[in-house]
Amino acid sequence: MHSALRTSIVTAALAGALLAPAATALAAPAPQTAAGAAATGSVSDDDRYAGEPVYIGEGLVAVLRNKAEGPEAWIRAVGPNWKPGDNYILRVVAVVDRAHPALTAGGLQLKLSKADTAAPVLVVTTDGVAKSYPLPKGKAGPVCGTAAKSVALGGAFFADVSMSTAGPAVTIRTDVDDNWRHLDRTFPALRAADGIIARIVNPSGAAPTFEWKAQGGDTPLGHTSFPALPKGCKPDYKVTEDQGADQPAPKPTPSTTATATAAKPAAPVSVQPVADVKPQTGAQTVVVPQGGVAAGAEIAAEDTGNTTTMAVGAGLAAVLAAVGAAFLIRRRAQR
Repeated sequence: MHSALRTSIVTAALAGALLAPAATALAAPAPQTAAGAAATGSVSDDDRYAGEPVYIGEGLVAVLRNKAEGPEAWIRAVGPNWKPGDNYILRVVAVVDRAHPALTAGGLQLKLSKADTAAPVLVVTTDGVAKSYPLPKGKAGPVCGTAAKSVALGGAFFADVSMSTAGPAVTIRTDVDDNWRHLDRTFPALRAADGIIARIVNPSGAAPTFEWKAQGGDTPLGHTSFPALPKGCKPDYKVTEDQGADQPAPKPTPSTTATATAAKPAAPVSVQPVADVKPQTGAQTVVVPQGGVAAGAEIAAEDTGNTTTMAVGAGLAAVLAAVGAAFLIRRRAQR
């Protein structure tokens, strides 16, 4: 019994030693990235996301920045009761910068004006009324992005289609959500569970397109092209074209050629005409086999084409045999 108790104690000690690191890992909080911290409301990333917050309406603030990253306006949801001095590092709704100088958020039209200068301005338009918010002064730089092109997808769906050095981007919005889904090069198509078709075709190519179908029935797919990058701007990724179904088939390799050749039917063999056979003159001796091989003889006779000759010969032989038999019977009767 003491031995069994000692064994149980040793087993429990070993199990505790093995499980202790796992328990420590589960208890320790996971490190938070800068983007994740910004999305969850942490204020520990002020060096990257802090700026001058201004309330722009509809429960949104624009955090205005103009540092090494260039002019930026981070649009964050803070609620209608937000006031200066309150926390603003909350959920990100959109980002307006040189790569995305115009978009829509919360029913507001946002545009980064004078984006290529050292004194850019955020212009917010609500119900046709525009209001300007100057960003901190910074360095001038090229605008390598396009304004968003608005597309009605049908039903309650709309899309903002734009292009930047990072590639094509589509923000799909609804009547109640201005940032319902986002598509880009890394996530070019909606999932089937989203209920509509929306995808970027050839997302890393030189001329990507956006296609969609937001209504059922026989409604055809809609298509639109992406705006071209401004002159002097180049993508920061390798441009590669997708191989679509309409692309020409690749040239056959030697192995493919050999397989195709083997699959072809063999060429017909030319048959030389047989010379006419001249009929033979003179008597012919026909040997009629006896017994079970007689059938073979008949087949052979048919093959020779002399069926009539064979039949006449057989009939003559039968007549001679009958005459001979009658002669013998009469002679015996006379004795």
